Amino acid sequence: MTGLLRGPWAVILILANLLNTYVAYGALVTQPQGAWDEQALTGIEFASALLIVLGAITFLLALVPVQRRTLSRWWLAPSLIFLTVGAARWAYIVHTYPQGPGG
Repeated sequence: MTGLLRGPWAVILILANLLNTYVAYGALVTQPQGAWDEQALTGIEFASALLIVLGAITFLLALVPVQRRTLSRWWLAPSLIFLTVGAARWAYIVHTYPQGPGG
């Protein structure tokens, strides 16, 4: 019976991790031209926050089949990595480009 249940969970988690990969790529590759580039900084912060939320949702989705022992514990690793990457990128942007006195 576990072979029948493995397929749908694996497909859902692979699609969720692909979405996380796309958002992480956008958050990591986008570079602001300077401290004055508020649009890029806001976009990076939004992508980082979205990556944290999607990573948490993916982790909770992966937790169900892992607790039922349908999938192995390794399925939890990508979502934890995406959570870490999102938090690290957001912290880096906030630390490197502090908000000025006017904004």
